[in-house]
Amino acid sequence: LRLGLVDLFYYDDEQFWFHDGRLLLRGNNGTGKSKVLALTLPFLLDGSTAPRRVEPDADPKKRMEWNLLLGGAHPASERTGYSWIEFGRVDADGTEHFLTLGIGLKAAAGRGIVKTWHFTTSLRVGELRLMDETRTVLTDARLREALGHRGQVHPTQEAYRRAIDEALFRLGEERYAALVDLLIQLHQPQLSKRPDEKALSHALTEALAPLDQAVVADVA
Repeated sequence: LRLGLVDLFYYDDEQFWFHDGRLLLRGNNGTGKSKVLALTLPFLLDGSTAPRRVEPDADPKKRMEWNLLLGGAHPASERTGYSWIEFGRVDADGTEHFLTLGIGLKAAAGRGIVKTWHFTTSLRVGELRLMDETRTVLTDARLREALGHRGQVHPTQEAYRRAIDEALFRLGEERYAALVDLLIQLHQPQLSKRPDEKALSHALTEALAPLDQAVVADVA
């Protein structure tokens, strides 16, 4: 339904709304379209801050702390930010369900990323405020308090990914990992100009669930 950035890159508190599950970002070169995607999807499904998994071109020089401290251009020596995405569905009886996924990041000058935390919650951003009244971004401890019994800050990246899979996909650890790896591969820039049919076929084979045997029997 929505994705957002809080105190990341040049954004203070920005939301991007999907329409029928789709999002189109338009703008001139250099306005930050690629950066929004790099900091949201598939990053929020993966949970890793490694440049090879976050940046579309996998450039190891583009370290995550730059998105907070802007290479020293940000006035603060420490900065905390969030990336989040909201999913929703409606049952046949009209009951609405929501799931918000998010990653918190803290960087310090000279030390890089000093802390990362991941959360899932049934709260919607708005009910859940990632900034307080003074526009100070919540720490992981304050986030736990804000979530209460409606969400969880996960102790590891693996636990976070497992919670996402259980809530949204139910693929199992191996196939969920393969799906995220496929999304990262498809995230590469200019992919259509350098198609690698064998690599793409292998990635799809690894990521896509096998056909149900009943379907195969019907076709046969």
